[in-house]
Order: sequence, then structure tokens, then C-alpha cells
Amino acid sequence: MAISKHLLLKKLSGHVGREVVFKQYGDKTVVSKYPDMSNRTLSPKQVRNNEIMEEANYEAKRIMADEELRHAAQVRLNVTSNKLYTSLVREYFKAARAAGNDETPAP
Repeated sequence: MAISKHLLLKKLSGHVGREVVFKQYGDKTVVSKYPDMSNRTLSPKQVRNNEIMEEANYEAKRIMADEELRHAAQVRLNVTSNKLYTSLVREYFKAARAAGNDETPAP
């Protein structure tokens, strides 16, 4: 069964070799050049948000690696195992906001 090029491009998104990007706008697929982000400057708030995300990922991975901590977190957050990681990241972000984003929240 042959798939037409139109149907193939309809669901395509992502990038190829950091040269070409496929984007979805409504029901249309747009092909564009890969963006040059070398000269971007982040605001202090964006930098801090990236730092918090890095810390949250580290903490979530640490908890997920320990079976006892993972089970305790799953019960505490009342989520299924497939939603635990994102719930841990969300919890970390909430704690960081409550702490005023100036210090690392306690787990």
C-alpha cells in the first residue's frame, strides 16, 4: 500500500539534521530553516527557571531510582506510576515558587 506524500507530511513534525524544521500550523505542515539560537540572551528569570528545571529533573530521577522513595512519592501524590515523574517535577516547581525562587526547596 503506497502512502501519498501529502499524507506523510501531514503528521510530520521535528527537525532533520539541524538543517530543516517541520512545523504544524492547524492542518498545514510548514518547512523552515533550523533556528540560529547562538546569539540569544536569557533574562535572569529564564535562567533561574532553567536552573530550577535542572534541579527538578535531578530530584525526580533520584526519587525514581529508589524503589522506597518512588512508592512513597506515588502514594503522597496519588498518581499512577506513568505520571509520577511529571508530578514530581511539578511538585518541585511549586516548592521552588513557595520558597521565592531564591533557594532550593526541601524535598
